[in-house]
Amino acid sequence: MALDIGSDFDEIVFTVGYCPACDQRVLTHPNFSDEVAPNALCVHCDGPVVDDLRSSSGADLPDHGYGLLESQGCGNPECGGGACSRLRDGQPE
Repeated sequence: MALDIGSDFDEIVFTVGYCPACDQRVLTHPNFSDEVAPNALCVHCDGPVVDDLRSSSGADLPDHGYGLLESQGCGNPECGGGACSRLRDGQPE
């Protein structure tokens, strides 16, 4: 079942920071596996992100090079977003 975040996505808070391994500002995810290790990990390399950590709203993610890909589902609430019933040039995809 897909998460319906609707228009509230702009208000969700994410953490971004500088990843030395990737040499860029990145989106992070929390590290729940080790209380001693850094709390933020890079979404690209899973390396620790400890510098320049700051909060960013969903609306600000494009400023950091990220965005939300909206699926084009068929309208069925149980659809996986594969556009199963859409037609292209009169033929099923």
